[in-house]
Parts: sequence; C-alpha cells; structure tokens
Amino acid sequence: MMNSGAPTGEEFVSNAVQAPGFATLHPGRAVETQRVDGRLQVVAWDMVADRRRVLTTRPDGVDMSEIEPDGSHIWWFDTDGTGEGLWRRQPFTAGPAPSALRGVPRGRAYGVAFDRTGSLAAIGVGVRGTSRCYVGAPGGPGRLVGRAPGFLSLVDMTPDGRLLALAGEPGGADAVVLWPSAGAGALRLPGGPKERLWPMEFQPDPYGEPELLLVVERADEYTVATWRPARDPRPRPLAGLSFGSEISARWHGTGRGVLIQHEHAGRSRLVVAEPGRARVTDVPVPGGSFHDLSPAPDGTLHCVWSSESVPPRTLLLRPGASGTAAGPAVTPPNGPRRTEWWTPRRYGRIHSFVTTPPGTGPWPTLFLVHGGPAAHDRDSHDPRIDLLIRAGCAVVRTNYRGSTGYGARWQHDWGNRVGLAQIEDLAAVRAALVVEGVADADRTGLCGFSWGGYLALLASAHSRSCGRWAWRPIRSPTTWRPTTRRPPPCAPSTGSSSAAARTRSPSGTAPPAR
Repeated sequence: MMNSGAPTGEEFVSNAVQAPGFATLHPGRAVETQRVDGRLQVVAWDMVADRRRVLTTRPDGVDMSEIEPDGSHIWWFDTDGTGEGLWRRQPFTAGPAPSALRGVPRGRAYGVAFDRTGSLAAIGVGVRGTSRCYVGAPGGPGRLVGRAPGFLSLVDMTPDGRLLALAGEPGGADAVVLWPSAGAGALRLPGGPKERLWPMEFQPDPYGEPELLLVVERADEYTVATWRPARDPRPRPLAGLSFGSEISARWHGTGRGVLIQHEHAGRSRLVVAEPGRARVTDVPVPGGSFHDLSPAPDGTLHCVWSSESVPPRTLLLRPGASGTAAGPAVTPPNGPRRTEWWTPRRYGRIHSFVTTPPGTGPWPTLFLVHGGPAAHDRDSHDPRIDLLIRAGCAVVRTNYRGSTGYGARWQHDWGNRVGLAQIEDLAAVRAALVVEGVADADRTGLCGFSWGGYLALLASAHSRSCGRWAWRPIRSPTTWRPTTRRPPPCAPSTGSSSAAARTRSPSGTAPPAR
C-alpha cells in the first residue's frame, strides 16, 4: 500500500510517470503507472481515501493500463518485453488477473475501448501483420468483429457500443475506419495527400447520433472537425479552430466543448473552445511540454509536465480558473546556460535548443538527434543533457526538416532526399555555432537512436559535404536493438499512457485523452 498527499494549488508531486485514467462512473477511482523498485507498475488510486495500491509486480514492468467506467476492474497489458502480450483484468481492490477477453490471441496492443457503462469492451490487437478487433463483455469471451492487413489502431467506441473507430495511415484509404460491433461491413473515410485525417474520439452523449471528432490537415493548417457518418460525406471543420502546426483534440465538459493541445516550436499550449459560441480560451500553463494529460470527471486536468530545467512532475490544471500556472524553475547563475537558436536558410529557419556549460566557449559539442523524423525535440527534461554538461560538453537538439511542431510544410516539403536534407540542416546549425564560438569545430559529434541513429550513420559517410563530425560508434547497430530496453515513458516524445489513446496524432503525441 502506498500513501500520498492530496494535491494542493496548481501543482502536486507524485511518483506517477503517466497521467491517471479515471473511472467515469466512479469519480473516486483511478489507475496510474508508477515506478516501483525501478520498474513501471500499475497502481490503483482510491481518491476518496487518498490511498494507492500497487497491483502488479511484473519483472518487465507494465506501461499500459485502463480502468472500467464503473471502477470495479483495471486492465493492464501483460508482455514479456517483446512488445507482444495480452490484456489482463484485475479487481480494483487486487486479486487474480485473468485474460480481459477470453480467446483473444497474443499480439501487439492496438487499443482498448469501452461503451458508456462498461458492459461492452473492445480490444485492438496486431497479429502476424494484421490488425484485429474483438468485442465482448469484460471477462467474457471475445468475438472477432473485423480484420485488416497492416496497422489499424482502435481509437474509441460509441457510448451505445454499436460502432468502433479505428485509425490507419492519415493520408491513405483507411485513414478512418468504422467497424460495427455487430460485425457488419466497415465504413471507410479516406484521406489523401491534400487532406490527412486523424480520428480522435466519439461525442460522449449517449442519446445523440454518432459524431466523431477529428483533426484534419489541409492547406498547411490543422483544423478540428466533426463527422456524423449518417449524414456527412466528409468531415465538417469547426470555425475558428485552425492552427499552423500540429494539434490533438478531445471533447471537453458536458456540452460541445473541445480541449486542444497545440504543439509549436517545442512547447505545448492548451486551449478550450466552445465552437457554438465562437469562444476560445487558453488554459494557463507554465511553458515547457506535456508528456501526458488526462481529464478527471470533475473537469480538472491531470498532466505530466517538464521543462528542460525541471524534471517530470505532475500538474493539476483547472480550465476556466483565474490566475496563471507556476513558471519553470530559474536556472542558478553558475548553472548551465539554456538558449534557443534559429538558423536562417532559404527554405526557413531551423530551430535548436542549445545548452552550454558555465563559462565561455567554444566547447566540445554533441548533437542529440531525435528519431522519427515525424517527432520533435522539446522544452522538456532530458537527463542526458545534465550528464553531458557536467562532462564539459555543449548539447544541441535540432528540429530539422521533417520534424513536427512547425507546420505541414516543414514536416513534408523536403523532397526525396531521405536523410540528406536532415544532415544538411544539422550541418548548417553546426557551422553557425562554430562561427559564434559555441562549438569547437574539431570536436562536434552526433548521437541518436532509431531515425536519429540512421542520421548519425549517414552523416559519417557525408562528412565532407555536410560538415565534419566526430565518429565513434558506441555499439554495433546489429547488437543495439536486442540489448537495450525501451526508453522510459517520460523521455522526450513520449505519448499518452492510455491504451485507447495510443493512436498516432499529428502532434506526434497521443490525443490529450484517456
């Protein structure tokens, strides 16, 4: 059993590394993911008694969980670390954890959803290159309602349980797929190169017709839209809710309000909109970035937040409340210097976060190259930076072409020169930092994993045309993958803890929803 103090003010501290999921019909119960003895485990949170109980002790940890609407049971994804596993269902008060839906095969977690009362559940699972969806009463047998090749992520279920929404490739023929839970034919809403689509969630009104909230990328803007499949041939954009860079969205409040998370230039913004009243209100936030966010039944927002100088912590935000959220901690005078650089090029400005040791340069400099490329470095905490600064190195995090957070054109319009455009941007930033006396020209290097690792390897082969870089592989690429663990949930570019919200969104994070 774990106890923790109740939240006070706009900020409270806990060991949670992901925002809690709340039981919509039992406001006093929630599920969290916390780090217990160095592993992520599922924690049941009794909010009335302010007590937390650790439910799992898995040796590989558990990083995906959900709670049923009535709060009676918690679901968690049981995997051996390979990425494949099955969903288990465990009483909120602890006890055995059998399969959540019997007969569902082991596979990759592609989402979980419930109807309004929790009497019907759906599981999305990836099995041998196919996406499958099963429905059934929680704890009962699962029934296959649909199967498709490739990747489809289960996003949501209508309140009456009759319809499932799945997300495919935003610009493809399966951008949005609706599967009836009765197993009838699917309805598809295709995207395209000029209109990319991301389904978010269904309107929670149990008495209205199905209405899906979406984000639409069109004409270099990201717009919140709705789609009523019974009457609308295409999504209908909501007036006044277009943004120049990536967003995610969810329904908010008891009416037709919308909560929008806007990612721009490495920082997060939250907006509450009332489309019928043409009213948009910013939620006060302390700069930095949100790693995860979840709305409680009382309307408050529980967030996992950090900035470059502040490690991840939990924030409690109240949309509509007066005042402003606390700002980030002030860097001490003798601490590292944190600045931002905008390097001009003919196609736009390259944005970089630059951290340097105390004193004057030039310093040996390491570029931490993010993966993706549809991701971005943010004003968020990265423990590697502090380690490198203490070693006397400057650290650069650059959002090269292809990064999210700077609009559709920056993300897509770099031609077919895969990788070369990105290392040209890194080289341009390097050259500018050398001229300004920040980077030591003879001691600059690249470090990355996934796509970032590919760029580091590519740069080593193009050092004459794309800048001179220090080159020393720290591990053979053929042995790196099986010998390293997944990055922690609060590392940069982490999405939501919600299984249902682990679909892709244009912001590169999951929708601000559970």
